[in-house]
Amino acid sequence: MLKRIFEGTPFLLPADGHNRALMHSAVASLHGVEHITLGYSIRRRPIDMYKFGKGRGRVVFFGTHHALESITANILYTFVYTLNGGERLDLYDGEVPELYTSLYTYYVVPCLNPDGVEIRFSGDKLSPIFPRVAKMADGDFSSWQANARGVDLNHNYEYGFAEYKAVEAARGIRAGVSLYSGEYPESEPESRLAANLVRILKPRAVVSLHTQGEEIFYAPTDACRAARALGRICGYSVGLPTDTALYGGLCDYTGYALSIPSFTLEIGRGKNPLPESDVPAALKRVGPALLTLPKYV
Repeated sequence: MLKRIFEGTPFLLPADGHNRALMHSAVASLHGVEHITLGYSIRRRPIDMYKFGKGRGRVVFFGTHHALESITANILYTFVYTLNGGERLDLYDGEVPELYTSLYTYYVVPCLNPDGVEIRFSGDKLSPIFPRVAKMADGDFSSWQANARGVDLNHNYEYGFAEYKAVEAARGIRAGVSLYSGEYPESEPESRLAANLVRILKPRAVVSLHTQGEEIFYAPTDACRAARALGRICGYSVGLPTDTALYGGLCDYTGYALSIPSFTLEIGRGKNPLPESDVPAALKRVGPALLTLPKYV
């Protein structure tokens, strides 16, 4: 039923630049939504943020650190749309959005890595750095996660960065499709924009959407209670990251270095990239948690 209602809207289209422009048009004109250009990617693509709500408590949401996880942009655009005058479709378990938007302000960045998304979908063949990108990808862009410089944005934050460099050296990880952390923390304009936004806003909570696994990771350790509340709402498991996910992530930095309750939601199940047709069902599960998160932190 939800999928049928969303057919014909941009929210179920692949989140490349053209279709994100359609999603942007659908949400930026809504009453109560303020569009802000945070800055630009390496290839000078805008990184858009949408602000709504009137409360003093602030919550920040990020999607698409990883190009292969661009469905998180669809989910966040749909989140903004359905809470601000678009059809709600009973996505929020009877919660009254106006109650939360009167108490809190929501800052939503659907796509932090627009260059990586274009590389994944088309190779971004008109880019002057295309030959370098093609070499890093060995000509196959279908698994591309990184930004235009071959840096995995979710390993490019300060917390645990030095430790991860040792992991990179041991595993022979270099600039390319995924996992490379960059030359130094926040070396990339995209991760620097995200970190600066959090440092300036000092929000009650930070949420980073990824796929897949139906898990919630949290930081710092005393955010466990809130994470469990979110897990009960979503039906997701709750835990701490392992292996390479231990280092250099946004929520590691905001949680442990800035002491802001921070949550990584691994949305959906299956093999990345998850299909855009999963958006309505995914939002129905996580939407209530995203909306009500501020009351748990």
